[in-house]
Amino acid sequence: RLHPDKDQATLIKGFAQALPQLPEGSLLAIMGSGRLEQSLKTLAQELGVENSVRFLGQVPNGRRYFKAFDLFALSSDHEPFGMVLLEAMAAGVPVIATNCGGAKEVVDNPDYLFELGDVAGLAQLLAQRPSAEANNLERFTDQQAVKIFEAQRQQWNLQ
Repeated sequence: RLHPDKDQATLIKGFAQALPQLPEGSLLAIMGSGRLEQSLKTLAQELGVENSVRFLGQVPNGRRYFKAFDLFALSSDHEPFGMVLLEAMAAGVPVIATNCGGAKEVVDNPDYLFELGDVAGLAQLLAQRPSAEANNLERFTDQQAVKIFEAQRQQWNLQ
């Protein structure tokens, strides 16, 4: 959704700031539609990055395209769990996200989190281009869930 709670304005500003440090031809792809579409396009134009930002509209099963990305950035002001981050990680794409909501639980490395609205922090992470090896999907396997449950059961002394 192109909606204020997704804060794509910070994403576009961070990308514009990082662009001189990114590989030539780098693109920012934004999936979704909504009431902010025109204002976000205007922002990209004002920042001089309109040729490097692609507004893709609604993309059915968008996660199928994640493998084509070099990086996935989530700039939301809240994210209950961050399923989209897990989908990107499962596609082998490194992720960066705002330090809020469920993103903190999904993104294992705090170095890949930035504060809400922190354009400079986001730009720095974009320029660093973390690798997919930073993703830690093992924390979300059935085996890990059983391990955590067993540890808690022992802590609670349940039989």
